[in-house]
Order: sequence, then C-alpha cells, then structure tokens
Amino acid sequence: MNFDEIFKVFLANSHQLKIISVASCDHGKPNSASKMLVDVLLPNKVYYVDYKFTQTYHNLRKNHNLSLSFMDDVNFTGYRLSGKGKILHKGAEFNKVKKGWEKRLIRYEADRMLRRITGHHSAREAENALPHNFVIVVFSAEEGSVIKPDRIFRAAHGFAVEKLPTQKRPHA
Repeated sequence: MNFDEIFKVFLANSHQLKIISVASCDHGKPNSASKMLVDVLLPNKVYYVDYKFTQTYHNLRKNHNLSLSFMDDVNFTGYRLSGKGKILHKGAEFNKVKKGWEKRLIRYEADRMLRRITGHHSAREAENALPHNFVIVVFSAEEGSVIKPDRIFRAAHGFAVEKLPTQKRPHA
C-alpha cells in the first residue's frame, strides 16, 4: 500500500469512527490517549478535539510530532499515521471545523436517542456533556503504516518507504 491508499482508509472510515488514538511525547515521556475525531480531509489532514488540561495538549505545545491510529476489528488490521500537529484556537479554519464538530455532536445525540427509544443500550453520558472550552488539532500526516499480525507496511507522503523487516513468530 502507498501513502494515499493508507490515508484513504482513514477517510473511508471517518464517518463510522468516533474515537482515534493519539500518541504524543513531550521530549521524554510518551502519552497515548483517545480523542474525538472531527474530520479527515484529502490529501493528508485529520482534525480532532482536545482540551487544554490534557497531557496530549501540553506535549503538543512542546513537540509537534504525533501518531494517530485506529483498529479495523473486522479485518484485524491497524492503521497509523505519523506527522505534525498544530493547535487551532480561533480563526476561519477553527470556525469551519467547529461547525463540522457541532454537526457530529447532533448526529451522535440523535443516534443515542434512537438507541434508547428502540430499547438498546446507550450511555446516559453523551458527547454533549464534554467541556465546551476545546481546541481543534489539525494533524498533517507525513507517513502511514498498515499493521497486520504478521507484518508492517510503511509509506511516506509523496514517496514510498521500504517495508520493515518482520520478526517471524515460532509455530505453536
């Protein structure tokens, strides 16, 4: 797979993904946290919600390198993007993405109501209960990886990267 194919998997899954995993590091201590996905846009942008009180936010202010990932449970395949993050507090881009976030919140709430009405489990704590003083992080992917149980493929934005050697597992 090349970078564009890996990124398009993020794009294709963005409407059903609510949460992505975001890994950051201040310059020594790593951190990984679940973040609410806002949008994925071609050719290599991912937007997610963060808060000023989180470790990820503090790490990003010191070190812009991030890694985002999600797991496709059905195919037992992981997808990871590595690149740079930038915090948006205000401005035209922030306002545009914030409107998209508000539409997602309405969709999530409607889905929760529908689940409760039809007798299915739905947590009472909804996304609307999240703090309102959020920031948007725009992530620019530079490298993508596909992680399968027996191999890892990597590709960089604009050019191919060699496949990493994999460790063979002993047969049981």
